[in-house]
Amino acid sequence: MRNLLILFIIFSSNTYVKSQPGWNWPEDKASAEEKNVLYTDYLKQGNCDLAIEPNRWLIENVPGLHVSIYQNAVKILRCLIDKEENPDAKSELIQEAISIFDKRIENFGREAYVKNRKSTFAYTFYRSDKTQYENLYNMFNEALELNGNKLGNSNIVGFMDIVRKHKLTSKTISDDQVLDIYDRLSNIVSFKKSDDPKNVERLKRYQDNLDKLLTATITVDCNFVENTLGPKLNQLVESPSDEIIETDYENLNPVEGTLYSDEILNLAKKIFQLSITGKCTSSDIALSAAKIMFTNEKDFAIAKFIAGRELSSKNYESSLEYYDGALSSTDDAKQKSEIYLNKAQLYALVGNKIKSRDNARMSISSENNSEAYKLIGNLYMASYEECKGGKSRVNDRLVFIAAYNMFRRAGLNNKAAQAKAQFPSMEEIFNENLEVGESLNTGCWINENVTLSKRE
Repeated sequence: MRNLLILFIIFSSNTYVKSQPGWNWPEDKASAEEKNVLYTDYLKQGNCDLAIEPNRWLIENVPGLHVSIYQNAVKILRCLIDKEENPDAKSELIQEAISIFDKRIENFGREAYVKNRKSTFAYTFYRSDKTQYENLYNMFNEALELNGNKLGNSNIVGFMDIVRKHKLTSKTISDDQVLDIYDRLSNIVSFKKSDDPKNVERLKRYQDNLDKLLTATITVDCNFVENTLGPKLNQLVESPSDEIIETDYENLNPVEGTLYSDEILNLAKKIFQLSITGKCTSSDIALSAAKIMFTNEKDFAIAKFIAGRELSSKNYESSLEYYDGALSSTDDAKQKSEIYLNKAQLYALVGNKIKSRDNARMSISSENNSEAYKLIGNLYMASYEECKGGKSRVNDRLVFIAAYNMFRRAGLNNKAAQAKAQFPSMEEIFNENLEVGESLNTGCWINENVTLSKRE
């Protein structure tokens, strides 16, 4: 009766199996077909206890039959592992499952992809087993080398977790090795953010976890960044040899704006990231690292950071240069509006009201920015003494009407009320033979036409 059932299953499945590409049937095709149909049928029923033996037979006797026998072997073994209560038996099943990944590579290749999955599987069961930390570390390291930016998402934080555990228990991993792996994993997260914008928030959480695991593995503080990594960066930059791509042979200095070597760039990135982690971005070495990064890779956030640091040091010309660098590094209207406003504020600080207003207007043209309207309004309010001619009280107070218009556009009712309180009085308008509603020009640097109004 059992043989009849098997024959029926083979007959009903034979057409399907033959139609699948990639099947390498042996001379004893009937036996292989029987085992294949048996285990797949049991697997569909959820009966992993009966599915395992015919699957094992196929892997042992016809290892090149089809990649699916290995894919399904992992499914079957995972089912058995989850059910098994005996620790020793469970351990044997886990080891068997891990060996399946290697056998799959031997027969069907795709080493990078399979070892990615192998690392994920092994971490699931070995992440709390001290005896397996070194094996896991080696698995993850190999997966990272083979996959680079294609390293599986689940392996990013998993690898850093094992780095921490292996270092703390074995003491065989150096701080430099930890930093190198952290840096590479962080770079993968950065790549995935740009490559997969839909998952940016999830990837940000990955980076947060990487940062936390790093600080739990080695001591990362400002002292470490400034006194350990800082001198190393300075030495590389000051002794470039072949490190700088282009050189000015008149004075042997690096050409401004040229590229640094990967070694210098990677160290600069590491210093900058650790400065953020250690909350020491105010250090000189963090600024130097950021400038190296921006020289090689134009980046909005980096340029904005440098401009802000230069502004706080009153290096206004340099700050403006990096604000312009930020503008050229983005096509995002909101980001452009933000930087134009920053430039407007800087020009206001140094007393260049015309350039301040010009940039505030650019901020508004990029995106309707209430802060830009407010800035222009404040510039006008502060220009009364500068612009008054002393011949007409009405004309002298037109600057307040211009300021009022800006505050209203910004939705700042209190500021608008303060400006309106400085409008010319009805008596002053009457005495100068003018009428409310006339269009008048403010003159001075403001040079705007406004509609004459009276204060309440």
